[in-house]
Amino acid sequence: MTEAIIAHLLRRVPLFAGLSPAELDGLARASRPLPRKKGARVFEEGSPGDCCLVLTSGRAKVVLSGSRDSEIILGIFEPFAIVGEIAVIDESSRSAALIAIEDCQFIRVPRGDFLALRRNPAFEDQLLLHVTSTLRKANDHLRAISGLNAVDRVAWALGRIARERGRRQGDVIVLSPRPLHQDLADMTGCSRETVTRSLLALKRKKCVGWDGDTLRIEPEAFRRQLKGDPALADVTEITRLV
Repeated sequence: MTEAIIAHLLRRVPLFAGLSPAELDGLARASRPLPRKKGARVFEEGSPGDCCLVLTSGRAKVVLSGSRDSEIILGIFEPFAIVGEIAVIDESSRSAALIAIEDCQFIRVPRGDFLALRRNPAFEDQLLLHVTSTLRKANDHLRAISGLNAVDRVAWALGRIARERGRRQGDVIVLSPRPLHQDLADMTGCSRETVTRSLLALKRKKCVGWDGDTLRIEPEAFRRQLKGDPALADVTEITRLV
């Protein structure tokens, strides 16, 4: 992968979009491609925060270790997301692990080169907004899994996934591939059986439907289901997807 290609890919990351050509070229020179196969553990909880990673193809998940070898999914990342930047910023170890859901291509951005960008006030402002958004998502996740019933937790998880990769198709929002029951269970702290029952309950309420590898969300029915709980404020905005 050439420096020009790396620079082009980095430009597609919202946090880096406002960098000057010189800043972007310098970042590209310091960065390196990092391919990982499906199922690979890209970094571990507790490992050093010596770099951040930009995902350019595939999907990956950030997970916390739970009891009895279980995992809690904190987020599923799509291309042009940046991962691992919090440990870089506060010079701490990784607070969670990163696992490739599919074959992935990352760009590894060294810690020192990332932090050097903070001399740019515009970048620092964008970084503050980015960290604030990340913190808000983490708070909403905690509120959802600790304060909602199982059906609403599964609805919350579907809404979060829809905001990341849902696409409008006529009057519905489509998720393809359809989220795995185990991934929804890991995101919500439910068992797979509870996820199955919750999805059937949402289907009876005409909030969702599915066939084959595709799940469809009916935005208005979905919003009525989730209306009124502050933990769900962000995911109800999927009705704005185009």
